[in-house]
This record gives sequence, structure tokens and C-alpha cells, in this order.
Amino acid sequence: MITIISGTNRPENLSLKVAAAIEELLTTMNQEVQVLDLQKLPSDFAFKNDVFGGADPGFSAIAEQFVTNADKFIFVVPEYNGSFPGVCKSFIDAVWPEHFKEKKAALVGLSSGRAGNLRGLDHLTGILHYLNVHVLPRKVNIIHVEAQLDPSGILKEQKTMQQLQQLAKGLVEM
Repeated sequence: MITIISGTNRPENLSLKVAAAIEELLTTMNQEVQVLDLQKLPSDFAFKNDVFGGADPGFSAIAEQFVTNADKFIFVVPEYNGSFPGVCKSFIDAVWPEHFKEKKAALVGLSSGRAGNLRGLDHLTGILHYLNVHVLPRKVNIIHVEAQLDPSGILKEQKTMQQLQQLAKGLVEM
């Protein structure tokens, strides 16, 4: 099972649209895939979880479905203040580290600017390495993300779609 984590809880975010494009790619590759939208997390998950005490059954079920039961991950993370969103880090912190250990991950960065969240993906890579997650060396950095979507929110840029296809293939083969 591959879990795609849309790495922000901001309403109407573009990460979820990119995650949907990746989900479609993986589905055409006959992969079992699911998308975790961080907007669906309980509002107090950072304080009520198994790791910090006072487990929340709703959050525990999310962690079980999307992390424990997954073999691989694709993190789709926008650039926030020179890194990636705090809600994504809080989510990782709220899950027992052993549930990530020895799994595999691919990373996709998004930005409105020219770097595609390079620095944020570096930060996330360091965290995932600390958790003993094997991170695919090739990352996809989507620059000027708004311009790469059509008016209905579908990712239209062919070069980006080809890069995402190579990333998906690499993760499946990993």
C-alpha cells in the first residue's frame, strides 16, 4: 500500500490537487494507493495521540490506516517559510517512530516561486532518514505550481507529469 500524504492542512490547497494526479498515475500502474489529506486530522491531534499520551481514537485510526498499514509514502509538501508545513512535522511526531521504520518514501515539493521547495524537501529528508525511512534520491520540485494547473485544478504540464511518472515508477521498483 502506498500512502500519498498531502502535506498541508490549508483549505483549498494545491498539494491535494497534485496528490490526486499522483494517485491517478499510481492507479494506472495497478498500485494500491490512498491519499491522506491533513485537513482531515482532528484539530487537537498534536496533543492527543499515543506518543504524547491521551490517545485519540480518531487519530489512532488515521495513523493505523495511513502509516502503519502502508509500505511506501509519497509526501507532497508545499513551501512554507523556507521549509515544509508544521502540520506535516506534527503529524510525523504524533506517530510512533517504529511505524515509519524501514519503509520507503518519495518526495514532491511545491512552490509558487522558482525552487520547488528544495530546502523543505531537504529538511523532510533529514527527518525521514532519522526515522530510518529509505528516501528515493530523485525528488520532484514543482515550480510556479499555480501555472501548472488548468482552470479545473488538473495538473496539465507534461514535463511535470513525466517527472511524477518517473518518481512513481522509481518508488514502485524500490
